Amino acid sequence: MSQKSLSNLAKLIIIMFALLGVALYGLALPLGAESMKGEPFVRGENYLIWVVFMELMVIPDYAVLVFAWKIADSIKLGKAFGYDNAGRFKCISLISLVTSVYFLLGSIILFLIRIIFPLLFIVSCALTFIGLSVSGAAAILSYMCRKAADIEEESRLTI
Repeated sequence: MSQKSLSNLAKLIIIMFALLGVALYGLALPLGAESMKGEPFVRGENYLIWVVFMELMVIPDYAVLVFAWKIADSIKLGKAFGYDNAGRFKCISLISLVTSVYFLLGSIILFLIRIIFPLLFIVSCALTFIGLSVSGAAAILSYMCRKAADIEEESRLTI
């Protein structure tokens, strides 16, 4: 695949994630939360606490998509392995780490004060693992981009 094709594919995936976020955070979560009252996931009238807790993750999720879009732009320009992308991957890693820790701690608190049931808590733990995996993968990509940029800089100096 060419750089342009890879960039366009990455942007298509980013757009799909953004639309999925709108569907999840904008429609499914608020509308579905009301119907979850009394169900074996969220206890009684406390569902609003859980909805607000979940909705607070929208901002960091979309911040990651903005960084990913910038990475896709740099791939199109042939600058996939550079210091700029290393910094972007580092930001993605930190955002994912902080969001995952927030989600895990919030889930633990909501479980301990009996707002969410054990099944939802177990699902939250699995989702936390996915977030931590994204953080680790972004940290590795940041390191690799930085090393590739270092090698490229060294090669320019030796010629």
